[in-house]
Amino acid sequence: MNYIKLLEEELNTNYQVDSHIQLDEAYIVGSGDSYASGLVIEGKSKRKITVLDPYEALEVNITKPTVIVSVSGKTRYNVILAKKLRSKGVKVIGITANSESPLAKEVNDVVILPYRPKAKLPGFLSFLMSLSALYSMFRFEEDKERVNKVINLDNSPFFIGKSENYGVAYFSSLKMAEVFGIPSNYERLELFMHSPIFSSRNRNIIILSSGDERENKLYKLIDFTIVEETGCVGAFCNIRVILSSIIYKMKRDNWNRIYFLEDEKILNISSEMIY
Repeated sequence: MNYIKLLEEELNTNYQVDSHIQLDEAYIVGSGDSYASGLVIEGKSKRKITVLDPYEALEVNITKPTVIVSVSGKTRYNVILAKKLRSKGVKVIGITANSESPLAKEVNDVVILPYRPKAKLPGFLSFLMSLSALYSMFRFEEDKERVNKVINLDNSPFFIGKSENYGVAYFSSLKMAEVFGIPSNYERLELFMHSPIFSSRNRNIIILSSGDERENKLYKLIDFTIVEETGCVGAFCNIRVILSSIIYKMKRDNWNRIYFLEDEKILNISSEMIY
């Protein structure tokens, strides 16, 4: 299977999803990529919207509307949480690609993602669709900029992001694990300087640009390792630069593989815990 071609197709597919549901405040719940999409919205909203993971959310006194994001709609604790919240009278909205999923059947309303992958893949297109649906739901305007840039990723990158781009940094780290099976780090802009910077020598530092002058200052100061800026401002531009860079690394390294599909031992543990 030509995974590189499939991922390129996903990156070039229309991902925009309009939500028929409009909210001003809410919790967003999700795991993995879905949690990353919530982090983006949390940053974009200046913390007006809060993201939670579904297992810990079971212990939170939730009274506001709650949006549960799950492409498969099958993750166990999303469904358990949806049942619990609805029993308490909390409005629960699902975002999923599976209209017949357990999650879709447990929510008050649902936004369906038109995601129909040709094979099991790391979440490129599904993440973009989930995030687009959330932007629409909370009336955020998507950044339209496009930067024709790829970053020469090494085998232990460190992603740094401010506000909504912190969610992109987290997402970037997830994709490095899934595609290549390699460790990476992610951190907020300010917090990076307070300790994580000491673990970054001889590593590829990637600043997910937001136009903040402090990012430019950090970029200019670092002379002990390779540092790159994406040259973007918004989340969608940064996502596309990172995903393009992952595809470039796959081509460069002759890596027509998806690591998480091959490590069956870890995959089985992951699936047992998630589903």
